[in-house]
Amino acid sequence: MPDAEVVERIVSCVGDLPAMPAIVAEVLKATDDPKSDIARISDVIQSDPAMTAKILRVSNSSYYGMKQYVGTLKLAAVILGVREIRNIVLGISVFESIKDDKMDAALVQDIWDASLKVAAIAKKLGEYMGLGLQGEEFISGILCNIGKVVLLSNLKKIYPNILRKCGNNWQLICQEELQELGCDHADLAMALAVQWNLPQGLADALWLQYPRPDSPLKKTSNPPLAAVLRIAKAAVNDNFDSEEPLACLHDAEAWEILEQVKNPIPRDQRRKVLQDLALNLKDMPSLL
Repeated sequence: MPDAEVVERIVSCVGDLPAMPAIVAEVLKATDDPKSDIARISDVIQSDPAMTAKILRVSNSSYYGMKQYVGTLKLAAVILGVREIRNIVLGISVFESIKDDKMDAALVQDIWDASLKVAAIAKKLGEYMGLGLQGEEFISGILCNIGKVVLLSNLKKIYPNILRKCGNNWQLICQEELQELGCDHADLAMALAVQWNLPQGLADALWLQYPRPDSPLKKTSNPPLAAVLRIAKAAVNDNFDSEEPLACLHDAEAWEILEQVKNPIPRDQRRKVLQDLALNLKDMPSLL
């Protein structure tokens, strides 16, 4: 997996990467502290009123299927769980810390929406297969496209045209990024995770969100996490109404790993499971 020299080379392509937002650092510290309770974590988040409002909005969305209105952050933390609240904070803060008013707002929104969909499918897949990842799969989805936002910020004149020209074809996007910059958005996502001292398994998963022939998934710090992110990323871009082969079903490397988990999905059920998850994405809230 990437060593310090690889990360340094990637960072040199764009200069300094964004620093971790203060509220993310505080929330991660609080949620990792076994002595922390819901009251302490709520107090940390409530220091940012805008963040609090967005968490309450997502808590009351149809995606979570609440049977009662959630009006306080403490109640949201009780119902959703501390780790879920942490994931929402991380996702919102990362995007808002990087984007600026000079960036193409429509493209940023598209990137965020796609990331949220990947996160949702990864989370549901992780739960379905009993991976026990405790939210890492959701975070990996949220962060999978963060390199694109970094590139939008650094290459305001060039990068929007690359994204519009290449559409959802990740091979073309990465090829154009490599030609222009010497690294791609998966490289940048990994480097950002390393710089922020996020778990190595998460950094590895972000780096291998697309196949890399010389870097097998089974050698990552957390192979199931890397595999589930790869399947979720493909599923978001797949057209389940088409007769064309689905990329999410043909990643043999990822499925080989996911065949060994607690509750593997039988081969003949994979399309139905992923299609159902994709249909449920219409209920995902947009927070930008």
